[in-house]
Amino acid sequence: MSDRSPTEPHRPVGYPPGQGGPSSAGDGGRGLWPIVLVLVALAAAIALVAGAIVFTSGDPGKEQVPLGGPATSAVTAPATAPTAADPQAATKAEVIAAYRAAWDDFLAVARDGKATADDDRLRAHHTGDSLATRQLALVKRKSGDEIYVGEVRLNPSVIELGSDTATIRDCVDDATGTVDVNTGEIVEPATRVIKTATVKMKLIGGVWKQANYGSEETPCTPAGR
Repeated sequence: MSDRSPTEPHRPVGYPPGQGGPSSAGDGGRGLWPIVLVLVALAAAIALVAGAIVFTSGDPGKEQVPLGGPATSAVTAPATAPTAADPQAATKAEVIAAYRAAWDDFLAVARDGKATADDDRLRAHHTGDSLATRQLALVKRKSGDEIYVGEVRLNPSVIELGSDTATIRDCVDDATGTVDVNTGEIVEPATRVIKTATVKMKLIGGVWKQANYGSEETPCTPAGR
């Protein structure tokens, strides 16, 4: 026999006192507890969204950095400016070629027992004082029936260049001698002499010619021709 008062309303099992019984407002038997849980969850969601907005917005005056660190970019070093080519290189090469040809023609005439000092090969690459000096040297040798033997090695460079004149500095490695053209006997043995030469070149009729040749006993380092 129950000791509960007949006037106390029946309370379903499992509801907290004062919170789980039927609503006096006629809510169809639903209590307030589920509504409270929904409100708590909604408040928590709103708090998370607000926190995310604050985290991602940050200081409006600063650049935003994504998670994982700042993005990196390759930095290309400025390219070194190419060295400008020598605008006179081609002309200098022509001057050097003409100077070498002057030596080649002189030695060719000097080795030729039948050639004279007035050979046209000398005039092709010599003029002025240089032509006169070369012709005089050949007259002396050929009058004694002597011809040149041996080699001459050059290492020329253009040190001055004008519109129709040029100056060459050379280290001449002269290893020539003379022999009797008739007997082949050595008159002057080939002796190596290294001298510094300063050569003046002149442009005549579109052709570079050796105009003056001067040598001195200044030490220099010879190179292969």
